[in-house]
Amino acid sequence: MTRLPDRVHTERPWRIHELTGDFRVEDVWAVRTPGAGPDDFPTLLAAMQASAGPAKDPLPSRFLFAVRRRIGALLGWDKPLTGARDPVPSLRGRLPRDLREAPGRSDAGLAPLASLYELDDECALERATTTVHAVIHLGWAPDGIGGHELRMAVLVKPNGLRGRLYMAAIAPFRRLVVFPALVRQREQAWRDRGRPGAEGGGGPAVGRAVGAHEIPEPIRALSSLSRIDYADVFTLSTDATAGTDADTNVGAGTGATAELWARALFGDVPDPVERLIWRGLLGLRLSRGRSPGTVAGWRIAERGEDWIRLEAASWFLTGNLVVRAADGQVSLGTFLRYDHRLARAVWPPLSTVHRRLAPGLLRDAAATVRAA
Repeated sequence: MTRLPDRVHTERPWRIHELTGDFRVEDVWAVRTPGAGPDDFPTLLAAMQASAGPAKDPLPSRFLFAVRRRIGALLGWDKPLTGARDPVPSLRGRLPRDLREAPGRSDAGLAPLASLYELDDECALERATTTVHAVIHLGWAPDGIGGHELRMAVLVKPNGLRGRLYMAAIAPFRRLVVFPALVRQREQAWRDRGRPGAEGGGGPAVGRAVGAHEIPEPIRALSSLSRIDYADVFTLSTDATAGTDADTNVGAGTGATAELWARALFGDVPDPVERLIWRGLLGLRLSRGRSPGTVAGWRIAERGEDWIRLEAASWFLTGNLVVRAADGQVSLGTFLRYDHRLARAVWPPLSTVHRRLAPGLLRDAAATVRAA
């Protein structure tokens, strides 16, 4: 995963330059594709398409895009502007005839961006909103060591002061979280191309229960909170994530303890998205660095034979994360106590995003445990 200098994009004779003279280059990334040849660009695009989708996108990207969509809906940022009389017309109006008639037009797994054109060695996609007109350009280029790789360039034209402020605000998240995760997923898509099951659906089903009275008593009893103001539990069958061979089962019987599951879910230290949510938005006081007594900064408060409870608190709420691995299932429980009325304003909108992402978090953890 490598961020490249802008000149790597601007100095190559891409056709996109004919359309984006009034755009600026925001980022250029390399997607490594070992063993690729000069004619493999369509193969990579197909693999990217197969690996994309709401349930398959990287978890950090899913969270940030979900938060971004909610904020954009509230502030009216994302109204599409693509009509002929709109102040931000589509670049399709600038396409020369040969690009308009080019046969291939997929979204390359980058929806909601819409395809502009697709050739044998490059393609371009765009999205225009009230904040910014953005173009993603994918170019196929020699990697300098005898193969080829994908060059992914982000081109933007902010719409006024609001657009410039918006681009400045999202730059750290885009460069530290979203695009690194996106690049890793595209590199994995190349490695997985043609592998049986690589184009499968969203993965095994995840059950959920929301509300303290809906939570099974064996899970609810593991919380240490004197009062529960918010609770949910998501459950994944570990048998459904494994093959038929008993040696590949990821249940507790093969050493996948509740702590192992907790570390697969959250990591030893919080990643940038977790820091944004837990420290930045919820103000949780988390430990720094790796420690046998913490998981992603949360203190390991108590554990049993098949469960573990993590605890953290801020000045306005207290939280428990409970992970239980038993009976061929792994469960993730979130329990919160509101210690100040601010919590009732902060957590409900975040909980909507949390509930959308929790199933994918469990499926990703299952893949990690299975690999371990």
